[in-house]
Amino acid sequence: MGIFDDIVQGVGREISRVQARSQEMLQTYSLNSQIRTLEGKITATFIEIGRLVYDRYERKQEVSEDMLKDKTQEIVKYEQEMVVLKAEMEALRVQSDPNAPASQKAEVKAGCAPTPGFCCPHCNSPANKEKSFCPSCGGDLHTAHVSGKSTGNGSSEDV
Repeated sequence: MGIFDDIVQGVGREISRVQARSQEMLQTYSLNSQIRTLEGKITATFIEIGRLVYDRYERKQEVSEDMLKDKTQEIVKYEQEMVVLKAEMEALRVQSDPNAPASQKAEVKAGCAPTPGFCCPHCNSPANKEKSFCPSCGGDLHTAHVSGKSTGNGSSEDV
């Protein structure tokens, strides 16, 4: 019965691997779909901004600066959402890649996903504001690299 048990265990392991890979592919597809949706929203918002600018300058219609700023902030929000989704996709890729460095796998396990809108004050890479150090440059995330105080969003202001 030993050979039969070994075969059953081997088949069971392979089924588990196939299920895990299928789950990863489904999650990747879902994340890609969400990214494509956000890209479409960004394109539509850019078109809307272009229409507003055209109306303002060519048709001499009243288009407020606030309206244009709101549309710009809408695009920034979509881009921040895309950064988070792309980080999730990268985390999935690293988890399943047998050739990924141990340091990358450790970062994924530690939850180093970037906080939307937060960047390292030293290298401007997306970073997690809950962490103490930047995963890209190793800099302290809670101090600014220029004289000034940290604003909490990765930028600095002169005091």
